[in-house]
Amino acid sequence: MILIVTFEDNEHVEEVLPHLSCEYVLFNTGWYPEAVSLSAAYRDDGEVTTLTLPDGRVIDTERIRGVWYRRERPYKLHEELTDETAVMFAWSESREALLGLFYSLDCPWMNPPLADEKSQRKMVQLSVAREVGLRIPHTVITNEPATARGFIESFGYGNVIRKAFRNIPQAPRSTHVITAEDMDRIDTVRFAPVTFQEYIEADIDLRVTVVGDEVHAAEITSTPEYAADYRMGLGSANVVAHDLPDKISAQLLELMDRLDLVYGAIDLRRTPEGQYVFLEVNPAGEYRFASNRTGQPVPQAIATVLNRWGAAG
Repeated sequence: MILIVTFEDNEHVEEVLPHLSCEYVLFNTGWYPEAVSLSAAYRDDGEVTTLTLPDGRVIDTERIRGVWYRRERPYKLHEELTDETAVMFAWSESREALLGLFYSLDCPWMNPPLADEKSQRKMVQLSVAREVGLRIPHTVITNEPATARGFIESFGYGNVIRKAFRNIPQAPRSTHVITAEDMDRIDTVRFAPVTFQEYIEADIDLRVTVVGDEVHAAEITSTPEYAADYRMGLGSANVVAHDLPDKISAQLLELMDRLDLVYGAIDLRRTPEGQYVFLEVNPAGEYRFASNRTGQPVPQAIATVLNRWGAAG
């Protein structure tokens, strides 16, 4: 059995399900703990751990041969909990129990939770990418205004971007090219570290979806107003399949191996001189906008890995 940690109507999961030949079960962490029961019993002669889903199915974790850790949803606590301290304690205990269950599963993951968490960190990504030989943008991460100012001035206005570590719904931030006007606010970086990077001039952006040992690259050509951040202009962008040089593909596979990732959505840029520059890897990044336009069999590749795991043992 394959456990798929996701949520209802996740289109990235829905496209994979028709290609699964193994038994699978969907688990939405947003059901837990209000509508999902977790039980773990340990004795000298063995242990039994189960999840009881909202439809009454009881999942013995001994039957799980692999996990697709696609996306989590916030936990749903019981409505009877109204005291703030009780809510905090219940959430903490629920988290500890579920993580304990996840970490105790003796099976492969796409992707392992600890690897997923670590590899999301941009500092880790850039360091490993550099180590495997990929070109990366010159980068400074700082909450020191003087350091930020010096970095920007060393490249010149229009040649440095500012980006967020992670966008949150309450404060979305697109990638922004620094101008002279922005320097009036440079002292505000003292409130939280900011990522500043050399702006990489590009003829195309690339979204490279890696599944196991398969590398699917799609090139994205945006209109000029979206030159700094193609995500904002995907609706009007041209997206076609791209043949990566073998050396770049090999370096990306080594990056994934060092980060212990089975799946990753990688963003690159190709300069007008033909150099490929690594920007980031998202361990749960979207693939549909690329695969649906290029016809690349990413859902089938994901299913192939899960089917292999499901058939094991």
